[in-house]
Amino acid sequence: MRAAQKRDQVVNLSEQPPARFNNYAGCVNLGKNNSKAHFYWFFEAQVGAAQKPLVVWLNGGPGCSSVAEGAAQEIGPFLLEGPQFVLNPFSWNKAANMQFLETPVGVGFSYSNNSKDYEQVRDQIAAKDNLGFLVNWYRRFPNYKPNELYISGESYVGKYN
Repeated sequence: MRAAQKRDQVVNLSEQPPARFNNYAGCVNLGKNNSKAHFYWFFEAQVGAAQKPLVVWLNGGPGCSSVAEGAAQEIGPFLLEGPQFVLNPFSWNKAANMQFLETPVGVGFSYSNNSKDYEQVRDQIAAKDNLGFLVNWYRRFPNYKPNELYISGESYVGKYN
């Protein structure tokens, strides 16, 4: 495991049930100047992660948290019930590696150091930021480059005009 992956590995999440798969969370810089970053929570497939596709999940809204909604309330492996997590018997990480992406900047823990970025959220900017995220995430997790990639979600899923 690469050092950057190890740094993002979630090893002791309070109230998390035991799991036989790895999960990672953190921020990935979007560009060269490191002024913006998107937060992600990534769950490896429960079996055969090296061969399974990667699904990037986006919640819409616009501005709805993919972690709070998609991961913790719908299709993630750990559903939040009150103050604790329970295993989701219908989790999508039974069939794929699941990445829940907080986009655009200002959603969840995704951020910018430039206040103007929060006023200029548009489709083209969100698309460019999401591409920057994926390029830099693959640098951190190059072992997933050969896997099929699917981008999915619900509601606006990246539409921000």
